[in-house]
Amino acid sequence: PRVRARHSSTAAVAAISTAVTMLFTGHKSFTTVILLGVGLLLLTILFLRSTHKLAGNDKFRIPATMPHAAELKQTASEVIQQQLRRDQIDLESIGHFVYSAYFDTRPTLNGRKYVRVITVLDRKAYEKELTCQFMHQSGHLSFSTVAKRSAIGAGMGHKQHYYKEFVLSCPVADDLSSATFVFIQTGDASLRSQVMRVRHNPLSLGQSPNNPRQIINCVSVTFGKPDEYRLIEWLEAQRLLKMDKVQLHFHHMTNKNFESVAQAYSAEGFVDVRKLGCPFCEAGQEESLGLLLMSPAINQCFYENLGRYTYTAVFDLDEIIVPQQHSDYPTLLSALEKRANSSSFAFRNWYHFSELGEDSSVDPRMYMLRHPYSTKQESPLGYSIKSIHKSCCVVALHNHFSWEDVPKPNTQSGHLPVPIDLGLNEHYKKCHFDEKTCKEMTDVKDRKYGLRTSSTARQGAHGVIS
Repeated sequence: PRVRARHSSTAAVAAISTAVTMLFTGHKSFTTVILLGVGLLLLTILFLRSTHKLAGNDKFRIPATMPHAAELKQTASEVIQQQLRRDQIDLESIGHFVYSAYFDTRPTLNGRKYVRVITVLDRKAYEKELTCQFMHQSGHLSFSTVAKRSAIGAGMGHKQHYYKEFVLSCPVADDLSSATFVFIQTGDASLRSQVMRVRHNPLSLGQSPNNPRQIINCVSVTFGKPDEYRLIEWLEAQRLLKMDKVQLHFHHMTNKNFESVAQAYSAEGFVDVRKLGCPFCEAGQEESLGLLLMSPAINQCFYENLGRYTYTAVFDLDEIIVPQQHSDYPTLLSALEKRANSSSFAFRNWYHFSELGEDSSVDPRMYMLRHPYSTKQESPLGYSIKSIHKSCCVVALHNHFSWEDVPKPNTQSGHLPVPIDLGLNEHYKKCHFDEKTCKEMTDVKDRKYGLRTSSTARQGAHGVIS
């Protein structure tokens, strides 16, 4: 279509030019009139076709008043003012399905640089070729590159749609100022996102410390009305294990006390709080469709903090990765690094199902300490694992493991299954298997404390709760 349009416009200009030349040279013939008429007719058809094409776009496409890419040069400042999100901190909804974009300049990328775009796409978009159209800091179009899709979730169907989570990877040049803004469009330019500012992180700014902090926990997403006392116990346990930072993501939060506790920890610097928009969610379905936000939240946290932390952990509010022989995460990770050069360390689950009972002598507000009983066996190898990733060496993160790593030879293997005598994911929840399996798993129980049942830990957590 673009080639045909160019040929049509060329023919129109040629016809009008010839007609004007003939008029000036005194050739006022019937042929002159015909040429002039044909040229004007071709230009009119081109204008109507382009207008109709824009007006026919659906929700994900730009409005009919949005200019074609070629016209953005003249209206760039206006477009940027209208399209850029006001809040550059929270992971809010941009356009209809595109969330945020980050520079990735890690030295483990074999000399390449990328912009990573975190998105949830409808099938009508992700089944087509996608391109990243970049704009210079001045607002002018600079260049475009083909986007490589990396899935970060299995997706979910709803009514006539099927949504799926992705990290889009777009190569960029060394001059990052030429990629200050970006929008995503399909190869045929029929679907297009809004314009986004590409965000920096310490690494892309050249401000990464010589000795970055050890570890951050990028928590997926929190819904509804979670318990604020469980949050306190969970955060204090991580602090004892020398977690450096926890980043929480809220969507449709209805417990204001929980949010207040999180903000209190944020004020002291241990927790970052982000709020997520869900443009495809409907009233009453925030928690079901909101599950599509889990992986985007994790990846937003990961790329935002490139250069700040050596490791990125991913586990939720009802679980905690616990060293079995070491006193904290840094010493555990140091030991694991000696075993294999892997991109991730995978921890198996040891379930503390609520059906196994509780220790009534423990303060009822301290859920993990009150539920010391666990199943006799840990989960099978590879089932619903939780991971700690090397921040240098992963690209597309899921709630359980990395779905894509950086190119070798940075690491020798994808993930190392951590021996259960070194580390486990202690998981506190109601049994989620079928009724027969749950009965078999909860008939026999083991008193397994995990970590943090010493009198010092009890007093510390109790003091914070009080």
